[in-house]
Amino acid sequence: MNRDPAARIPRLQPEDRTAAQQKVIDVFALPGQLNVEQNHVLNTFAHHPELAEPFLIFNRHLLKTSTLPVRLRQIAILRVAWIRKSSYVWSSHLRTSLRAGLEEADFTPVGIGESSPHWNSEEKTVLHATDQLVDSSDLDDETWQALGRFLDYQQLLDFLFTVGTYVQLALVCNAIRIEREDELQDLAERLGSPV
Repeated sequence: MNRDPAARIPRLQPEDRTAAQQKVIDVFALPGQLNVEQNHVLNTFAHHPELAEPFLIFNRHLLKTSTLPVRLRQIAILRVAWIRKSSYVWSSHLRTSLRAGLEEADFTPVGIGESSPHWNSEEKTVLHATDQLVDSSDLDDETWQALGRFLDYQQLLDFLFTVGTYVQLALVCNAIRIEREDELQDLAERLGSPV
C-alpha cells in the first residue's frame, strides 16, 4: 500500500503540547468520538491554538448541531472532497459517513455527481448546488429555489457554510499534505478516492 507523503507541518506529539495546544485537542475529546490523540488534523492545527480552537468549535457545529439532515451534509462534504481532490477530507468523511448511516454503495456515486441514478431528487439538488458553489461561489436562482423546496432558512445557511468550510478545509489539508491515519488510508483503498 502506498502511504501519503510526509506532511509539511509535523503533528504535535502529546508530550510536546502546551496547555493551549491541549485545549485545541480537547475540543473533540468526547466519549465515542475521534481518537484525538492520534488525529492528524487536530494535532497539526494545534500548532496555532488561537486559530484552531474557534475554527474547530465552529466545525463541530457543522458536524454535531447543524440543522442540515446528516445524509445531505455528508453527501455535500464528500462531493467537495472529491471535486477538490482532498484525500484527507474524503477519507475522513468516508469514516464519518459510515458512522452516520451512509452505506458503501453511496460513495462511488458521489464521484459521478448528480447524473448518477443512485440519488433521489433532493440529493441530486444538493450535489448540483455543491458543484455550483465550488465552481462559481454562487447559486443561480433555479438552484436556490430548488433547495428552498426542502430546506428552510437555517438549513440553507448550514448547507452554505458546510460547503464553504469544506472547500477551505480541502485547501488547507492539501497544501499542508496532512497524512491520513492508517485507518483512513485503508478505507480509501477499499472504497475509492479522488486521487
